[in-house]
Amino acid sequence: MKIQICPVCGSTDIYYEAGMITGEKYKCNNCGYVGSFILEIEEKDYEEFLKTIKNNQHK
Repeated sequence: MKIQICPVCGSTDIYYEAGMITGEKYKCNNCGYVGSFILEIEEKDYEEFLKTIKNNQHK
């Protein structure tokens, strides 16, 4: 099963906000990101993705 995640903070707390002529727009409730680009990954890979984000923030 695929899950949608925020490309900025990695949160799954995102929702579809708008669409139509401008395309799809999503908003992250965690960091406030608004945009059409979101990530979709397999649910089983989510933990590893979060570890990667955390490691990159400390560099």
